[in-house]
Amino acid sequence: MDLDSLTTAFEMLTDGVALFDGQERLVLANPAFKALFPVTAAQMQPGVTFETLLRFGIDAGDNPHVQGQDVEGYVAERLNRFRQPTDQPGEFLLSDGRWIRVHDRALPQGGTLCLRTDITELKRRQSDLRDSEQRYRQLVDLSPDGIAVHDAQGRGRFVNRSGRAILGIGAEEPAARFNFLDATDEETRPLADLLLRRVVTGEPLRQMRINLRRLDGRGITAELSAVPFQSGGERLVMCLFRDVTHEAASSLRLRESEARARSILDTALDCIISIDEDGHILEFNPAAERTFGWSRAEAVGQRLSDLIVPAHHRHRHDSGLTRMKLGGAGAMLGRRVEIEALRRDGSLFPVELAVTTVPLGPGQRYTAYLRDITERHLAEHEIWEKTRILDSMMDNVGIGIEVYDADGHLLVANRRVSELLDIPPGFMKPGLKDRDLVRLLAQQGEYPGETVEESLADYDRIRHDGIYFNERQRPNGTWLQVRHFPLPGGGFVVLFADVTEQKKLESQLLQAQKMEALGQLAGGIAHDFNNILSVIGGYASMAQQGVPRDAPQAGYLAKIRQGVDRAAALTRELLTFSRQKVARTEVIDLGAVLRGQEFLLKPLLGATIDLSLRVPNHAVWVAIDPDMIAQALLNLAINARDAMPGGGPLTVRLGVAQGEVPPPGLEPGDYALLSVTDQGTGMPVDMLDRIFDPFFTTKPPGQGTGLGLAMVYGTVKQAGGMILVNSQPGRGTCFTIWLPLSTPPTEQRRTDLPSNTQTAPCSATILVAEDEPELLTLVTGFLEREGHIVRQAADGVEALAQFEQGGIDLLLTDLVMPSLGGVRLAHLVTALDPSVAVLFMTGYPGREHAEAEDLPPDLPVLYKPVEPETLCRSVAEALAKRRNA
Repeated sequence: MDLDSLTTAFEMLTDGVALFDGQERLVLANPAFKALFPVTAAQMQPGVTFETLLRFGIDAGDNPHVQGQDVEGYVAERLNRFRQPTDQPGEFLLSDGRWIRVHDRALPQGGTLCLRTDITELKRRQSDLRDSEQRYRQLVDLSPDGIAVHDAQGRGRFVNRSGRAILGIGAEEPAARFNFLDATDEETRPLADLLLRRVVTGEPLRQMRINLRRLDGRGITAELSAVPFQSGGERLVMCLFRDVTHEAASSLRLRESEARARSILDTALDCIISIDEDGHILEFNPAAERTFGWSRAEAVGQRLSDLIVPAHHRHRHDSGLTRMKLGGAGAMLGRRVEIEALRRDGSLFPVELAVTTVPLGPGQRYTAYLRDITERHLAEHEIWEKTRILDSMMDNVGIGIEVYDADGHLLVANRRVSELLDIPPGFMKPGLKDRDLVRLLAQQGEYPGETVEESLADYDRIRHDGIYFNERQRPNGTWLQVRHFPLPGGGFVVLFADVTEQKKLESQLLQAQKMEALGQLAGGIAHDFNNILSVIGGYASMAQQGVPRDAPQAGYLAKIRQGVDRAAALTRELLTFSRQKVARTEVIDLGAVLRGQEFLLKPLLGATIDLSLRVPNHAVWVAIDPDMIAQALLNLAINARDAMPGGGPLTVRLGVAQGEVPPPGLEPGDYALLSVTDQGTGMPVDMLDRIFDPFFTTKPPGQGTGLGLAMVYGTVKQAGGMILVNSQPGRGTCFTIWLPLSTPPTEQRRTDLPSNTQTAPCSATILVAEDEPELLTLVTGFLEREGHIVRQAADGVEALAQFEQGGIDLLLTDLVMPSLGGVRLAHLVTALDPSVAVLFMTGYPGREHAEAEDLPPDLPVLYKPVEPETLCRSVAEALAKRRNA
């Protein structure tokens, strides 16, 4: 190429080029060089030195970075670089904002070639690139997802801040510490290696969950996406990943929760039905299927009101659903109600319903929990019925019942408690403290002799002991039984019972037991005593027959007879109250008996006693011994007379109680009421319990035996009745006798002998069996004086032996004898000779002795002491009856 061509090419270069010789003088500069430095372009003439141009530009302000700095130092540094150029280019900024790249090269033949390039646009692009890179780096570092770049072997090249946090890599640690394959556990590593090879070969990985292990060893679950790319000819992999450990656990919990919810739905005993806001069924569990008869497949999608709501409730249901849809509230929400439901077969049944709302997105969802309560209704009705019966029983039972909890608060108390304890109405309310009740009773005087504090202290001791039983007499005279016992599991029960009548019955039973014991003693005494009286009276009678009436001995014998009679009367009186005396029970008109006693009572009572006998005109029939009831009236009248020493009225009244409830201890029925009332001194309460005791008397010594009221008691009890007494000191006494009414008697069977019966003495052979020797001798004497032949036997065995010898017309035997008694003896002899006459005698009045249990009721019995005339007449009658048989 010739010089001109070179010169033209030099001039056309786009980069600035200048040539300086070895003395640093400008040889030439192309137009591009001059254009780069317009301030110094005019000075660029051949021969000008590099330093001159440099200083000119500085002085002209073409180097703004030099302003305010050490100019000479800059010039020296710049000249040094010019004189000793290197391969590294430099850069500087011109005042017009252009950046110039400086590259000076030393020439082999000397001199320097200066190359200058405008790099302003390059600098701009580089700045933009740096800004963009900074923005992207910030985005990568701020990304909540981890971002990592690694090579085909999994070695890390870059990991952003989130990735470092997820993988446990420190901020200052190099990314090379992360290796994708090393971050997987043993189970996951084969899969991870396979995935890495696929990605490197160009197959992206989209949102796959994989188990990784952090640098600190903790395992995590990551959701990973990866794409391959090339950089500098190297295949790399960019991974985006996030820690979804908690999400995975939550998802697992959600799946488990859904499984549990489905299990609950499927196994729940209650019906669970879900609907949308328009009432269409979304869920219908198996319990609902069983209860309503629809399958889930049939029910889902149907309107709830068309399926299980009765027709007469559908309008109400639809209105309520509309209100819930519009306002989010309804009458059913958050409440438990009882309504009617409809089964598939059309039957109605009661259900318990609770509705909850479940907000899901733009709409509402409602879940209803229903339970068939048919059985519960039946059970509640049964409980209500039983409770009603129990309440009725509680209110009508004769005892008071209180039930308290473990803290002493009243749970229930029946009406009888208030009645028994005179508690004001409305006081016995549930929740009442037990000590408050005790305090009220103490204030009302229920515990005489105790202060309120003492009563409360006593009650606290009872609570501590747990079990308590007591009977006490209240200030009003009634008897109250109190029982206190604990309940299992806490609490306790208190029972109150009015035992006033029971106490009376116990007193009567005790009295009867006393009388029975004394009667047994009296019966034994009477047997021997009557034998003695029979001997004394019999010999006195025999002696009287041989003594003139005007002889002194006749008077003595008469006194002996009177003493025997008085002793016999005393024995009969003893046996009357002991029920040992023969009860000559007859159906009598009690009014007639009373009227017949009036003429005897008036002279006996005296002129100071105003006797008033009030007897109805009609007959009052009772079954009783007329003599014994007459004696009872006499005893009561005499006691009344003695109680009014100054005189006063005495009223004897007879009436009838028909349809009334008799006193406790008597059978229901109609009764005759006989009362004897005086206005005398009366008796205190503590004495009333003893007045019927034998030998108890309030009279001075020598004026009473204490047997009068005991005899009255025995007479009434023997007749099946009861005697009650009411007495107040200073106001008088009233005895009331209750006797069962009897039906009027039929025509009385005649028991006397026919008119043609011959009772004249006639000779007969009589066997006398008597274990008392003196009496045996006496009876033998009586009978022999009447012309009879008498064979004697000291007991039943001897009598049976003599009877077997034959020739006996009549057996006269004591009822009670050792070895063989009279009744058994009579059975044996009549078996041997049915025609033999039998006559009994006994010192035990009545037929209540064990030996008399089998005694035929029509056989005659002689009661000791026996008068000689009575004995002989009875023997004659028995013989006459035998002859006429």
